[in-house]
Amino acid sequence: MYKKLVLSFAAATILFASCKKDPIVTPVTPMEIPYENLTTTTSYFETFKGDDGATSVSLSAQTTRVAMLKELEVQMKIWSTTNVDATKLRNMFEHTGSPFTNPDLNTASDKTLIGKVAQSFSAVDAETERNRFKSYFDIQAATSLHRTDSAYEGHAGKLGTYLVTEKGFEYGQLMQKGFMGAMMLDQICNIYFGTDAQSADNSVMVSGKNYTQLEHNWDEAFGYLTSNAYYPMQDPNDATKWLESYLGSYVRQVDNGLGDPTAVYMAFLKGRAAIVNKDDATRNAQIEYIRTNLEKAIATVAVSYLNKTIAATTTPTKFHSLSEGTGFIYSLRFAYNPKINKTKSDELLALLMGKTNGFWSLTTDDLTNVRNQVADAFGISRDAEVDH
Repeated sequence: MYKKLVLSFAAATILFASCKKDPIVTPVTPMEIPYENLTTTTSYFETFKGDDGATSVSLSAQTTRVAMLKELEVQMKIWSTTNVDATKLRNMFEHTGSPFTNPDLNTASDKTLIGKVAQSFSAVDAETERNRFKSYFDIQAATSLHRTDSAYEGHAGKLGTYLVTEKGFEYGQLMQKGFMGAMMLDQICNIYFGTDAQSADNSVMVSGKNYTQLEHNWDEAFGYLTSNAYYPMQDPNDATKWLESYLGSYVRQVDNGLGDPTAVYMAFLKGRAAIVNKDDATRNAQIEYIRTNLEKAIATVAVSYLNKTIAATTTPTKFHSLSEGTGFIYSLRFAYNPKINKTKSDELLALLMGKTNGFWSLTTDDLTNVRNQVADAFGISRDAEVDH
């Protein structure tokens, strides 16, 4: 009887085991672009291709606007041979009246600089920032009327090789550095990495294109840093030169322990690959990294320029580096998580530019005060200097 019970139990056990369902195994979808394959020498264009085999990266809108800015900058600096025309600068800013020497820029009538300046701000605040640049055009033009004069305290003119106002402000530098924040940083961190752009469709190709809208939005952010296949990229014809301009050029310079431009590039690569892989978590992590490091790079450059100003032994060198640093302090208001927001940026600008005779009135204590506030806000060494 005992043997029969044992056999019956064993049979039941076998029957029960045979009736149990096999465990459900969720298949792991292999990544289309494995992250471990990405390196600092991976070409951005060659990595991302459509079904047609051609690169799916299009940076034409960004390269067009950067080309427009370069032409505008040429006009700002034309004071060395002739007076600056404020109307021409404004027309280039607003894309009015075919103002560019490059006919391709004139035909790109759907693209403007003004529309991309402070775009993430409220309509009222954006208009304030755009009017700021327009007022700078007027000041640069008025200052250029004294281009053959020697500048001194209270009188505009040529200071060394620079054109400055009666207060020592070099508006050419204020504008150039200001555009890096108001257009490039704002577009990357707030517009193309913003919620709306990063919620774009990633399931179908844009009509007539070989990329999804989400892929394209990411690429447009990259295009405001560089238009090159790698970042940073040396000039193949001259190893002492680099091919970046504007924001990309200054982020590249923040290296040697102060920053890591190649890591910024890797974040752009990995984030774009994450979009292809439908990996939102990895993409979002790259956005956070890029935002943080671009903001810190600008702050580091600002601190560096203030240190160069403090160490300068001639007035032209001092006012030139101070104008550059002031422009970067203005740009900090456009960071996604600004440790120096619009209010604080205005406060610091007032400390640098608000005295009766402007830069002429500043003391080393004034400069040190502003430098320390910027450095401490970002956890940067107060002694930081970048090889500009």
